[in-house]
Amino acid sequence: MTERLLHCSELSLQRGNQPILDAVNLSLHAGEGVALVGANGAGKTSLLKCFIGLFPDACGEIILGDFDPRSTSPQTLSSHYAYAPQSPHSAWDYTVEELSSLSPSSEQYFRWLERFALTPKLNRKLSTLSGGERKATHLCLSLSALQNPREKVLLLDEPTASLDICRTEILSAVLRELTQQGAAILVATHDLTFAQQCQRTVILKAGRVVADGPAATTLSPEIIRDVWGFASTSA
Repeated sequence: MTERLLHCSELSLQRGNQPILDAVNLSLHAGEGVALVGANGAGKTSLLKCFIGLFPDACGEIILGDFDPRSTSPQTLSSHYAYAPQSPHSAWDYTVEELSSLSPSSEQYFRWLERFALTPKLNRKLSTLSGGERKATHLCLSLSALQNPREKVLLLDEPTASLDICRTEILSAVLRELTQQGAAILVATHDLTFAQQCQRTVILKAGRVVADGPAATTLSPEIIRDVWGFASTSA
């Protein structure tokens, strides 16, 4: 069995009187890519944020690497994971090249820009890019934080949103390569076609895990009808 890099047990989160996550159990091991899917408001983004310590009041066990993210300094934790939010933004309107100043490895950042065909955009301000180009640029920034992906955790929130078909395929290939190099990857996504390319699919409904396993079994017509409320003969 490969090393467990990400884990939660009986994880619950509440905001006011509203339960967000309810007794979630989930583990990821090195070399594993997992899709996290569910309807809007199911708790996908909140779960990702729990794993990086953004909800210190979350209850239950949470482990990232060897650490509880709720009680570990951001400096220590940051060397073990990379996170790409759903709607990234910068406080300043950097050029694509200038954004490298936010990366722990500018060399890696520029390498990822080349991989995603963004090198011709180096002198463009982020505000002048298309939504997909801007999303891909921030993905490159997040990926550069991994540096050596072995036994690192990558958390992606809706990474294919706004991406065109070409860059979506590039991202799929990149994630396969990173898992082969020993990373553990958790991807929150509404894209069920993308989810089918992952080794496992975890389905959240109202903050609870209702299915966990290969997409062929978890994304059945019956589960899709129950979670999303529509009939489907295929995912």
